[in-house]
Amino acid sequence: MIRKFEISMKHTYLWHFLKGLSIVLLVVLNTSCGSEEKTATNKIIKVKVMNVGEGSNNLSTKISYNGTIEADVSIMSSFQVSGNVLNVPVQIGDFVKKNQLIAQIDASVYSSQYEQQRAQERLAKENYERINNVYQKGSIAEIRMLEARSQYEQAQAAVKMTYENVRHTKLYAPMDGYISDKMMDAGDLAQPGQPVVEIVNINSVKAVLPISDGEINSITKGDSATVSIPALDDKTIVGMVDEVSIQSNQGSPVYTAYVKLNNADKQIKPGMTCNVSFIEKSTQSENSESVIVIPSESIAVTEDGKKFVYIVNENKAERKYIETGALYDSGMVVKKGLAQGDKLIVSGYHKLTQSTPVEIVNDAK
Repeated sequence: MIRKFEISMKHTYLWHFLKGLSIVLLVVLNTSCGSEEKTATNKIIKVKVMNVGEGSNNLSTKISYNGTIEADVSIMSSFQVSGNVLNVPVQIGDFVKKNQLIAQIDASVYSSQYEQQRAQERLAKENYERINNVYQKGSIAEIRMLEARSQYEQAQAAVKMTYENVRHTKLYAPMDGYISDKMMDAGDLAQPGQPVVEIVNINSVKAVLPISDGEINSITKGDSATVSIPALDDKTIVGMVDEVSIQSNQGSPVYTAYVKLNNADKQIKPGMTCNVSFIEKSTQSENSESVIVIPSESIAVTEDGKKFVYIVNENKAERKYIETGALYDSGMVVKKGLAQGDKLIVSGYHKLTQSTPVEIVNDAK
């Protein structure tokens, strides 16, 4: 009986000993984890910063448009009289000089009319001279002399008109340029005003840009623009706005602007696509030095849509809620929340929370 009691006491003692040992181990583990958590919390994050306010004046952004190249001067050459086309001695791509023959129609009908009018003129002239001699002698009334003179003058006018018709059967180049299109050939029937060939002058060309109604007032004649031509390995040329339309295209709120480009080497051809960039200056007040612009990538957003950044304050990260403005190539304008001279964290900020210890590794320029 006594033996059984001693064994029971030993089991009870052992159970209490193990329970106490477990409690001690739990306390030690909790203390260790708390220490590790505190160490992790106090870990110093290395960051890069920029001084707020430096370089904030450079408020400009590029506005780009896609356009098409057109010749600076383009003329549709046509006859002023009708007739069958006899010859068009030019081809597309040919260079022609001013007053060079480029087309001709059958002039036989107009030549016949001209000869008839010449005969009528000679007859009217002889009649007028004879009547005028008689009138000078006082043998006929003045009205007869005036009628004869009028008939002679009318005959002269008719001769000039028919001669112009004969002259207009030949079509000459109105300027130096290239034949960009040919609409007629020998055998076709030409009508007055119907184009025969198109002549273009490409010593200078124009980039034609469609501009929306919301942006057309930001572009004015004389503005500088940079034009890139993909077909010429993105060749870049600086041009100037030469024309801006004041009326939109029919059926759409789209206007047109023209940027004139020098093309002395004639590499730029009408029909090529282009990309045109304008530098839009900020419309800030004279005190533009007070405008704060920061890198847009340094701005974070909370779940409820509030924007914030981190700055360094006494070697700790401090969250600053901000109100932003316009976006430029150089960054985003900050209206409220930052002050000139604040050390804005621009690298490493994604690892931060409020009051995280930080170390500045370098100042961003």
